Amino acid sequence: MAITFAETLKHHSIETWKKILSHSFISELSKGTLPLNKFVFYLKQDHYFLEQFSKFLQFAKLKTKDSKMKGWFDSLYVSTVDFEMEMQTQIFNSLSVSASSSSNNTTIKHDIFPSKTILEYTSYLIHISSTGTFSNIVSVMAPCPWTYLEIAQKLSEIPIGNEAYRKWVQFYSSTESRRQVDEIKQILDLLGEKGDQKSKDLMKSHFVTACKYEYFFWEAAYNLRNQ
Repeated sequence: MAITFAETLKHHSIETWKKILSHSFISELSKGTLPLNKFVFYLKQDHYFLEQFSKFLQFAKLKTKDSKMKGWFDSLYVSTVDFEMEMQTQIFNSLSVSASSSSNNTTIKHDIFPSKTILEYTSYLIHISSTGTFSNIVSVMAPCPWTYLEIAQKLSEIPIGNEAYRKWVQFYSSTESRRQVDEIKQILDLLGEKGDQKSKDLMKSHFVTACKYEYFFWEAAYNLRNQ
């Protein structure tokens, strides 16, 4: 059976991919030993990331005239803003650090100081969405949901006692998350079939870079690193 173009992209970044799935943040989360302050730090950083990612999706939508693709970007935007970010807020609230349970008006958006890694990653995404081609855009956005799905699928097989961590895993291992990743992979395959070698090489380059940023993100979260 011939390997798909999407799988070729993954294979091209397989060492980084493996480092993401075996990262200490993920390993400790699965065991319930991840310090809560690291998870809260991660939630805040990722909330900022998703705010910027939603802007990325709005820019990206302008790069296609295909009504089906525009609808796809719209659905991803709604999923990001109304469901993924809401999931983060609910988990944050459950950890008793939201405005509803404190007197200092602390919310998930309060005192967010995005790390250098997140600022560089989101700037890169916005740059590609505003200046890149449609194939560039899909290749640079793919590693984030794809690695998250594989992380969550791996962790879903492990009994996790911490309720907040368990809810996080359940969200990213859901049928909806799988469907979204399957759609991204299908679009990558289609773009790979239509594109010339130069286009495919550029897609690989963007995919590799995004994978590295995903790894750097987990590193920054685990080490509580703002710089």
